Amino acid sequence: MGLSEIMKLERSLFILMIGVLLSHLGTYMVIPILPIMLRIEAGLSLIQIGTVLAAIAISFQFGSIMGGFLADRIGRRFIIGLGALIGAGGLIGFGLFSTYFLLLLMAIIIGVGNGLNAPSTKAAIAALASKENQTTAFSLRGIAANIGTATAGLIVFFLITGSSQIIFWIAGAIYILLTIKSWLLLPKNCGDDPCPVIPSGAYREVLKNKPFIVFGVVSILIWALYAQLALALPLRAADILPDPKNVALIWTINSVIVIFSQGFVTNGIIQRLHPLTALGFGMIFIGVGVGSLYFSSAFIHLVVSGAIFVMGEMLILPTIDSTVSQLSRAELIGLFFGLANVVSGLGEAGGNFIGGRLLEIGTEISYLPWVVYAITGVTICFIVLLLRRWEPIQTALQKAAEKEDAPKHAPKVSSGPTKHRSHPFDRWESEIFFRKRRNT
Repeated sequence: MGLSEIMKLERSLFILMIGVLLSHLGTYMVIPILPIMLRIEAGLSLIQIGTVLAAIAISFQFGSIMGGFLADRIGRRFIIGLGALIGAGGLIGFGLFSTYFLLLLMAIIIGVGNGLNAPSTKAAIAALASKENQTTAFSLRGIAANIGTATAGLIVFFLITGSSQIIFWIAGAIYILLTIKSWLLLPKNCGDDPCPVIPSGAYREVLKNKPFIVFGVVSILIWALYAQLALALPLRAADILPDPKNVALIWTINSVIVIFSQGFVTNGIIQRLHPLTALGFGMIFIGVGVGSLYFSSAFIHLVVSGAIFVMGEMLILPTIDSTVSQLSRAELIGLFFGLANVVSGLGEAGGNFIGGRLLEIGTEISYLPWVVYAITGVTICFIVLLLRRWEPIQTALQKAAEKEDAPKHAPKVSSGPTKHRSHPFDRWESEIFFRKRRNT
Protein backbone atom coordinates (compact mmCIF):
# COMPACT_ATOMS: atom_id res chain seq x y z
CA MET A 1 0.00 0.00 0.00
CA GLY A 2 1.69 3.13 -1.24
CA LEU A 3 1.61 6.69 0.11
CA SER A 4 -0.36 7.84 -2.95
CA GLU A 5 -3.15 5.38 -2.11
CA ILE A 6 -3.23 6.51 1.51
CA MET A 7 -3.46 10.17 0.48
CA LYS A 8 -6.59 9.38 -1.56
CA LEU A 9 -8.52 8.48 1.58
CA GLU A 10 -11.14 10.91 2.82
CA ARG A 11 -10.45 13.01 5.94
CA SER A 12 -13.22 11.24 7.85
CA LEU A 13 -11.49 7.91 7.24
CA PHE A 14 -8.29 9.17 8.88
CA ILE A 15 -10.36 10.18 11.91
CA LEU A 16 -11.84 6.68 12.00
CA MET A 17 -8.35 5.13 11.74
CA ILE A 18 -7.19 7.20 14.70
CA GLY A 19 -10.22 5.86 16.54
CA VAL A 20 -9.26 2.28 15.66
CA LEU A 21 -5.75 2.91 16.94
CA LEU A 22 -7.02 4.46 20.19
CA SER A 23 -9.54 1.68 20.84
CA HIS A 24 -6.89 -1.02 20.40
CA LEU A 25 -4.43 0.99 22.50
CA GLY A 26 -6.91 1.17 25.37
CA THR A 27 -8.14 -2.39 25.00
CA TYR A 28 -4.72 -4.05 24.82
CA MET A 29 -3.40 -2.16 27.80
CA VAL A 30 -6.00 -4.23 29.68
CA ILE A 31 -6.47 -7.57 27.88
CA PRO A 32 -2.98 -9.03 28.55
CA ILE A 33 -3.04 -8.33 32.28
CA LEU A 34 -6.76 -8.69 33.02
CA PRO A 35 -6.63 -12.41 33.91
CA ILE A 36 -3.57 -11.71 36.08
CA MET A 37 -5.33 -8.90 37.95
CA LEU A 38 -8.45 -11.00 38.43
CA ARG A 39 -6.40 -13.85 39.86
CA ILE A 40 -3.76 -12.07 41.94
CA GLU A 41 -5.39 -8.80 43.01
CA ALA A 42 -9.08 -9.77 43.05
CA GLY A 43 -8.49 -13.37 44.15
CA LEU A 44 -10.95 -14.92 41.69
CA SER A 45 -10.91 -18.61 40.86
CA LEU A 46 -9.95 -19.73 37.37
CA ILE A 47 -13.53 -20.56 36.43
CA GLN A 48 -14.63 -17.11 37.69
CA ILE A 49 -11.94 -15.50 35.53
CA GLY A 50 -13.20 -17.45 32.51
CA THR A 51 -16.76 -16.34 33.30
CA VAL A 52 -15.74 -12.65 33.47
CA LEU A 53 -14.01 -12.90 30.08
CA ALA A 54 -16.99 -14.79 28.68
CA ALA A 55 -19.30 -12.01 29.93
CA ILE A 56 -17.34 -9.49 27.85
CA ALA A 57 -17.75 -11.62 24.72
CA ILE A 58 -21.46 -12.32 25.26
CA SER A 59 -22.40 -8.72 26.06
CA PHE A 60 -20.37 -7.63 23.04
CA GLN A 61 -22.90 -9.47 20.87
CA PHE A 62 -25.87 -7.72 22.47
CA GLY A 63 -24.06 -4.42 22.01
CA SER A 64 -23.42 -5.23 18.36
CA ILE A 65 -27.09 -6.01 17.73
CA MET A 66 -28.24 -2.83 19.47
CA GLY A 67 -25.52 -0.80 17.77
CA GLY A 68 -26.55 -1.88 14.29
CA PHE A 69 -30.18 -1.05 15.03
CA LEU A 70 -29.46 2.33 16.64
CA ALA A 71 -26.75 3.46 14.23
CA ASP A 72 -29.18 3.55 11.30
CA ARG A 73 -31.67 5.58 13.34
CA ILE A 74 -29.54 7.86 15.51
CA GLY A 75 -26.33 8.03 13.46
CA ARG A 76 -23.04 6.15 13.52
CA ARG A 77 -21.10 9.09 14.94
CA PHE A 78 -23.20 9.16 18.10
CA ILE A 79 -23.18 5.36 18.55
CA ILE A 80 -19.39 5.14 18.06
CA GLY A 81 -18.86 7.81 20.73
CA LEU A 82 -21.51 6.37 23.05
CA GLY A 83 -19.93 2.92 22.84
CA ALA A 84 -16.52 4.34 23.70
CA LEU A 85 -17.97 6.26 26.67
CA ILE A 86 -19.73 3.18 28.05
CA GLY A 87 -16.54 1.15 27.58
CA ALA A 88 -14.60 3.83 29.48
CA GLY A 89 -16.96 3.42 32.44
CA GLY A 90 -16.38 -0.33 32.53
CA LEU A 91 -12.60 0.01 32.28
CA ILE A 92 -12.43 2.56 35.09
CA GLY A 93 -14.71 0.28 37.12
CA PHE A 94 -12.16 -2.52 36.84
CA GLY A 95 -9.70 -0.21 38.57
CA LEU A 96 -12.16 0.61 41.37
CA PHE A 97 -13.76 -2.73 42.28
CA SER A 98 -12.43 -6.09 43.39
CA THR A 99 -15.53 -8.17 44.19
CA TYR A 100 -16.63 -10.84 41.73
CA PHE A 101 -20.14 -9.61 40.97
CA LEU A 102 -19.07 -5.99 40.46
CA LEU A 103 -16.24 -7.10 38.18
CA LEU A 104 -18.73 -9.23 36.27
CA LEU A 105 -20.96 -6.16 35.88
CA MET A 106 -18.00 -4.10 34.65
CA ALA A 107 -17.21 -6.84 32.12
CA ILE A 108 -20.77 -6.64 30.80
CA ILE A 109 -20.52 -2.85 30.53
CA ILE A 110 -17.22 -3.09 28.60
CA GLY A 111 -18.69 -5.69 26.26
CA VAL A 112 -21.79 -3.61 25.51
CA GLY A 113 -19.69 -0.50 24.93
CA ASN A 114 -17.28 -2.22 22.57
CA GLY A 115 -20.24 -3.88 20.85
CA LEU A 116 -21.71 -0.46 20.11
CA ASN A 117 -18.37 1.00 19.02
CA ALA A 118 -16.51 -1.60 16.95
CA PRO A 119 -19.14 -2.75 14.39
CA SER A 120 -20.33 0.84 13.89
CA THR A 121 -16.73 1.86 13.17
CA LYS A 122 -16.36 -0.91 10.56
CA ALA A 123 -19.67 0.06 8.98
CA ALA A 124 -18.60 3.71 8.89
CA ILE A 125 -15.33 2.80 7.15
CA ALA A 126 -17.24 0.80 4.52
CA ALA A 127 -19.76 3.61 4.02
CA LEU A 128 -17.29 6.51 3.87
CA ALA A 129 -14.64 4.87 1.67
CA SER A 130 -15.12 5.24 -2.05
CA LYS A 131 -15.34 1.91 -3.87
CA GLU A 132 -11.88 2.19 -5.38
CA ASN A 133 -10.38 2.93 -1.94
CA GLN A 134 -12.19 0.33 0.16
CA THR A 135 -9.36 -2.20 -0.03
CA THR A 136 -6.84 0.45 1.04
CA ALA A 137 -9.12 1.63 3.84
CA PHE A 138 -9.55 -1.81 5.37
CA SER A 139 -5.84 -2.58 5.02
CA LEU A 140 -5.06 0.67 6.79
CA ARG A 141 -7.53 -0.26 9.51
CA GLY A 142 -5.57 -3.47 10.17
CA ILE A 143 -2.31 -1.53 10.36
CA ALA A 144 -3.82 1.03 12.77
CA ALA A 145 -5.17 -1.79 14.98
CA ASN A 146 -1.77 -3.49 15.19
CA ILE A 147 0.04 -0.22 15.87
CA GLY A 148 -2.35 0.41 18.76
CA THR A 149 -1.86 -3.11 20.11
CA ALA A 150 1.93 -2.92 19.83
CA THR A 151 2.07 0.49 21.51
CA ALA A 152 -0.14 -0.73 24.36
CA GLY A 153 2.29 -3.51 25.22
CA LEU A 154 5.23 -1.10 25.22
CA ILE A 155 3.42 1.33 27.51
CA VAL A 156 2.60 -1.38 30.04
CA PHE A 157 6.11 -2.86 29.88
CA PHE A 158 8.16 0.34 30.11
CA LEU A 159 5.95 2.93 31.84
CA ILE A 160 3.53 1.17 34.18
CA THR A 161 4.81 -0.01 37.55
CA GLY A 162 3.12 -0.95 40.77
CA SER A 163 -0.66 -1.45 41.01
CA SER A 164 -2.65 -2.53 37.97
CA GLN A 165 -5.35 0.03 38.78
CA ILE A 166 -3.55 2.81 36.94
CA ILE A 167 -3.65 0.74 33.75
CA PHE A 168 -7.45 0.62 33.85
CA TRP A 169 -7.70 4.34 34.57
CA ILE A 170 -5.40 5.23 31.67
CA ALA A 171 -7.32 2.88 29.35
CA GLY A 172 -10.58 4.53 30.46
CA ALA A 173 -9.11 7.99 29.76
CA ILE A 174 -8.10 6.84 26.25
CA TYR A 175 -11.69 5.70 25.62
CA ILE A 176 -13.01 9.07 26.84
CA LEU A 177 -10.63 10.77 24.38
CA LEU A 178 -12.02 8.46 21.67
CA THR A 179 -15.55 9.58 22.62
CA ILE A 180 -14.72 13.27 22.34
CA LYS A 181 -12.86 12.80 19.06
CA SER A 182 -15.73 10.85 17.53
CA TRP A 183 -18.47 13.30 18.52
CA LEU A 184 -16.51 16.38 17.43
CA LEU A 185 -14.80 15.24 14.22
CA LEU A 186 -16.83 12.49 12.54
CA PRO A 187 -19.59 13.33 10.03
CA LYS A 188 -23.21 12.64 10.84
CA ASN A 189 -24.77 9.38 9.68
CA CYS A 190 -23.04 8.01 6.54
CA GLY A 191 -21.57 11.20 5.11
CA ASP A 192 -23.10 12.52 1.91
CA ASP A 193 -24.82 9.23 1.05
CA PRO A 194 -27.89 7.75 2.78
CA CYS A 195 -27.20 4.87 5.15
CA PRO A 196 -28.04 1.49 3.59
CA VAL A 197 -31.22 -0.17 4.84
CA ILE A 198 -31.43 -3.94 5.22
CA PRO A 199 -34.35 -5.12 3.05
CA SER A 200 -37.22 -7.04 4.58
CA GLY A 201 -36.69 -10.79 4.48
CA ALA A 202 -32.90 -10.43 4.49
CA TYR A 203 -32.46 -12.58 7.58
CA ARG A 204 -34.48 -15.36 5.96
CA GLU A 205 -32.09 -15.25 3.00
CA VAL A 206 -29.16 -15.75 5.38
CA LEU A 207 -30.83 -18.63 7.21
CA LYS A 208 -31.53 -20.37 3.88
CA ASN A 209 -27.82 -20.23 3.01
CA LYS A 210 -26.82 -23.68 4.28
CA PRO A 211 -23.08 -23.39 3.45
CA PHE A 212 -22.87 -20.15 5.47
CA ILE A 213 -24.80 -21.62 8.41
CA VAL A 214 -22.67 -24.78 8.53
CA PHE A 215 -19.48 -22.74 8.22
CA GLY A 216 -20.74 -20.54 11.06
CA VAL A 217 -21.26 -23.56 13.32
CA VAL A 218 -17.71 -24.76 12.64
CA SER A 219 -16.45 -21.21 13.20
CA ILE A 220 -17.75 -21.35 16.77
CA LEU A 221 -15.20 -24.11 17.45
CA ILE A 222 -12.47 -22.09 15.75
CA TRP A 223 -13.16 -18.97 17.83
CA ALA A 224 -13.46 -20.99 21.04
CA LEU A 225 -9.90 -22.27 20.65
CA TYR A 226 -8.65 -18.90 19.38
CA ALA A 227 -9.84 -17.27 22.63
CA GLN A 228 -7.59 -19.46 24.78
CA LEU A 229 -4.37 -17.48 24.34
CA ALA A 230 -5.76 -14.33 25.98
CA LEU A 231 -6.85 -16.46 28.94
CA ALA A 232 -4.10 -19.07 29.27
CA LEU A 233 -0.96 -17.06 28.46
CA PRO A 234 -1.38 -14.37 31.18
CA LEU A 235 -2.26 -17.01 33.78
CA ARG A 236 0.77 -19.05 32.81
CA ALA A 237 2.88 -15.89 33.03
CA ALA A 238 1.58 -15.29 36.54
CA ASP A 239 3.03 -18.67 37.53
CA ILE A 240 6.50 -18.32 35.99
CA LEU A 241 7.39 -14.60 35.68
CA PRO A 242 8.68 -12.38 38.52
CA ASP A 243 6.55 -9.51 37.13
CA PRO A 244 3.57 -11.03 35.25
CA LYS A 245 2.57 -7.65 33.75
CA ASN A 246 5.57 -7.99 31.42
CA VAL A 247 3.39 -10.41 29.46
CA ALA A 248 1.92 -7.34 27.73
CA LEU A 249 5.13 -7.14 25.71
CA ILE A 250 4.20 -10.44 24.01
CA TRP A 251 1.20 -8.75 22.39
CA THR A 252 3.59 -6.09 21.09
CA ILE A 253 5.86 -8.75 19.61
CA ASN A 254 2.88 -10.54 18.06
CA SER A 255 1.63 -7.31 16.48
CA VAL A 256 5.06 -6.59 15.02
CA ILE A 257 5.11 -10.11 13.55
CA VAL A 258 1.71 -9.50 11.95
CA ILE A 259 2.68 -6.10 10.54
CA PHE A 260 5.79 -7.46 8.83
CA SER A 261 4.63 -11.00 7.95
CA GLN A 262 0.94 -10.86 7.05
CA GLY A 263 1.64 -9.84 3.46
CA PHE A 264 3.94 -12.82 2.90
CA VAL A 265 1.52 -15.23 4.59
CA THR A 266 -1.38 -13.93 2.50
CA ASN A 267 0.41 -13.85 -0.84
CA GLY A 268 2.76 -16.78 -0.36
CA ILE A 269 0.49 -19.23 1.44
CA ILE A 270 -3.18 -18.31 1.74
CA GLN A 271 -3.70 -17.38 -1.91
CA ARG A 272 -2.16 -20.70 -2.96
CA LEU A 273 -4.48 -22.81 -0.83
CA HIS A 274 -8.14 -23.69 -0.70
CA PRO A 275 -9.53 -21.50 2.12
CA LEU A 276 -10.62 -24.47 4.23
CA THR A 277 -7.14 -25.99 3.92
CA ALA A 278 -5.62 -22.70 5.11
CA LEU A 279 -8.04 -22.73 8.05
CA GLY A 280 -7.08 -26.31 8.90
CA PHE A 281 -3.36 -25.51 8.94
CA GLY A 282 -4.05 -22.40 10.98
CA MET A 283 -5.89 -24.38 13.66
CA ILE A 284 -2.92 -26.69 14.09
CA PHE A 285 -0.69 -23.67 14.75
CA ILE A 286 -3.28 -22.25 17.17
CA GLY A 287 -3.58 -25.53 19.10
CA VAL A 288 0.18 -26.11 19.25
CA GLY A 289 0.82 -22.49 20.23
CA VAL A 290 -1.52 -22.62 23.20
CA GLY A 291 -0.61 -26.21 24.12
CA SER A 292 3.12 -25.44 24.13
CA LEU A 293 2.59 -23.04 27.06
CA TYR A 294 2.84 -26.15 29.27
CA PHE A 295 6.60 -26.25 28.62
CA SER A 296 7.12 -22.55 29.41
CA SER A 297 9.48 -21.69 32.24
CA ALA A 298 10.77 -18.29 31.10
CA PHE A 299 9.65 -15.20 29.19
CA ILE A 300 11.31 -16.36 25.94
CA HIS A 301 9.23 -19.54 26.02
CA LEU A 302 6.06 -17.47 26.22
CA VAL A 303 7.26 -15.44 23.24
CA VAL A 304 7.83 -18.60 21.20
CA SER A 305 4.36 -19.94 22.06
CA GLY A 306 2.86 -16.58 21.11
CA ALA A 307 4.74 -16.58 17.79
CA ILE A 308 3.45 -20.08 16.94
CA PHE A 309 -0.07 -18.94 17.81
CA VAL A 310 0.18 -15.77 15.73
CA MET A 311 1.24 -17.80 12.68
CA GLY A 312 -2.09 -19.58 12.95
CA GLU A 313 -3.82 -16.26 13.53
CA MET A 314 -2.39 -14.84 10.30
CA LEU A 315 -3.75 -17.88 8.46
CA ILE A 316 -7.25 -17.97 9.92
CA LEU A 317 -8.32 -14.32 10.33
CA PRO A 318 -8.14 -13.18 6.69
CA THR A 319 -9.33 -16.59 5.51
CA ILE A 320 -12.46 -16.49 7.66
CA ASP A 321 -13.26 -13.00 6.34
CA SER A 322 -12.63 -14.18 2.80
CA THR A 323 -14.79 -17.28 3.18
CA VAL A 324 -17.65 -15.26 4.67
CA SER A 325 -17.44 -12.83 1.76
CA GLN A 326 -17.48 -15.67 -0.77
CA LEU A 327 -20.45 -17.39 0.87
CA SER A 328 -22.46 -14.17 1.20
CA ARG A 329 -24.60 -12.25 -1.25
CA ALA A 330 -22.97 -9.00 -2.34
CA GLU A 331 -26.02 -6.84 -1.55
CA LEU A 332 -26.26 -8.33 1.97
CA ILE A 333 -22.57 -8.59 2.81
CA GLY A 334 -22.89 -6.26 5.80
CA LEU A 335 -25.56 -8.49 7.30
CA PHE A 336 -23.49 -11.63 6.67
CA PHE A 337 -20.43 -10.09 8.34
CA GLY A 338 -22.59 -8.90 11.23
CA LEU A 339 -23.88 -12.43 11.87
CA ALA A 340 -20.34 -13.80 11.50
CA ASN A 341 -19.33 -11.34 14.22
CA VAL A 342 -22.06 -12.76 16.49
CA VAL A 343 -20.74 -16.26 15.83
CA SER A 344 -17.21 -15.22 16.79
CA GLY A 345 -18.48 -13.77 20.07
CA LEU A 346 -20.40 -16.92 20.92
CA GLY A 347 -17.31 -19.00 20.26
CA GLU A 348 -15.05 -16.77 22.34
CA ALA A 349 -17.56 -16.68 25.21
CA GLY A 350 -17.88 -20.46 25.29
CA GLY A 351 -14.12 -20.83 24.91
CA ASN A 352 -13.39 -18.54 27.84
CA PHE A 353 -15.85 -20.33 30.11
CA ILE A 354 -14.63 -23.82 29.17
CA GLY A 355 -10.99 -22.68 29.24
CA GLY A 356 -11.38 -21.37 32.79
CA ARG A 357 -12.80 -24.71 33.87
CA LEU A 358 -9.99 -26.60 32.11
CA LEU A 359 -7.29 -24.51 33.75
CA GLU A 360 -8.91 -25.07 37.13
CA ILE A 361 -8.79 -28.82 36.56
CA GLY A 362 -5.16 -28.29 35.52
CA THR A 363 -4.25 -27.29 39.05
CA GLU A 364 -4.68 -30.99 39.90
CA ILE A 365 -3.65 -32.57 36.58
CA SER A 366 -1.07 -30.11 35.31
CA TYR A 367 -0.72 -31.35 31.73
CA LEU A 368 -4.42 -31.88 30.96
CA PRO A 369 -5.45 -28.38 29.70
CA TRP A 370 -2.47 -28.08 27.41
CA VAL A 371 -2.95 -31.56 25.90
CA VAL A 372 -6.63 -30.75 25.36
CA TYR A 373 -5.71 -27.50 23.58
CA ALA A 374 -3.29 -29.24 21.22
CA ILE A 375 -5.66 -32.14 20.47
CA THR A 376 -8.53 -29.71 19.91
CA GLY A 377 -6.51 -27.84 17.30
CA VAL A 378 -5.81 -31.04 15.38
CA THR A 379 -9.44 -32.17 15.74
CA ILE A 380 -10.82 -28.87 14.38
CA CYS A 381 -8.33 -29.15 11.51
CA PHE A 382 -9.81 -32.52 10.52
CA ILE A 383 -13.36 -31.17 10.85
CA VAL A 384 -12.54 -28.24 8.56
CA LEU A 385 -10.87 -30.51 6.00
CA LEU A 386 -13.92 -32.81 6.06
CA LEU A 387 -16.13 -29.75 5.52
CA ARG A 388 -14.17 -29.06 2.36
CA ARG A 389 -15.53 -32.34 0.95
CA TRP A 390 -19.14 -31.24 1.54
CA GLU A 391 -20.52 -30.52 -1.92
CA PRO A 392 -22.77 -27.49 -1.11
CA ILE A 393 -19.96 -25.44 0.41
CA GLN A 394 -17.50 -26.49 -2.29
CA THR A 395 -19.97 -25.49 -5.01
CA ALA A 396 -20.67 -22.14 -3.32
CA LEU A 397 -16.96 -21.34 -3.07
CA GLN A 398 -16.32 -22.34 -6.67
CA LYS A 399 -19.14 -20.11 -7.93
CA ALA A 400 -17.84 -17.21 -5.85
CA ALA A 401 -14.32 -17.70 -7.21
CA GLU A 402 -15.63 -17.22 -10.76
CA LYS A 403 -17.34 -13.90 -10.06
CA GLU A 404 -15.69 -10.66 -11.12
CA ASP A 405 -17.77 -8.43 -8.82
CA ALA A 406 -16.83 -9.82 -5.40
CA PRO A 407 -16.88 -7.19 -2.61
CA LYS A 408 -13.71 -5.11 -2.88
CA HIS A 409 -13.22 -4.63 0.87
CA ALA A 410 -13.16 -8.35 1.63
CA PRO A 411 -9.94 -10.32 1.16
CA LYS A 412 -10.07 -12.77 -1.73
CA VAL A 413 -8.83 -16.35 -1.65
CA SER A 414 -8.75 -18.60 -4.69
CA SER A 415 -11.07 -21.45 -3.90
CA GLY A 416 -12.03 -23.43 -6.96
CA PRO A 417 -11.25 -24.46 -10.51
CA THR A 418 -8.95 -22.23 -12.47
CA LYS A 419 -11.65 -20.27 -14.24
CA HIS A 420 -10.74 -17.75 -11.53
CA ARG A 421 -7.92 -15.82 -13.16
CA SER A 422 -5.94 -15.34 -9.92
CA HIS A 423 -5.60 -19.07 -9.25
CA PRO A 424 -1.90 -20.06 -9.43
CA PHE A 425 -2.52 -23.32 -11.32
CA ASP A 426 -3.56 -23.97 -14.90
CA ARG A 427 -5.87 -26.78 -13.89
CA TRP A 428 -7.60 -27.98 -10.71
CA GLU A 429 -5.22 -30.08 -8.65
CA SER A 430 -4.45 -30.66 -5.01
CA GLU A 431 -2.63 -27.63 -3.69
CA ILE A 432 1.12 -27.67 -3.11
CA PHE A 433 3.11 -24.82 -1.60
CA PHE A 434 4.83 -22.57 -4.13
CA ARG A 435 4.02 -24.79 -7.13
CA LYS A 436 5.15 -23.13 -10.34
CA ARG A 437 2.62 -22.35 -13.04
CA ARG A 438 2.58 -24.88 -15.84
CA ASN A 439 2.93 -23.90 -19.44
CA THR A 440 -0.08 -24.52 -21.66
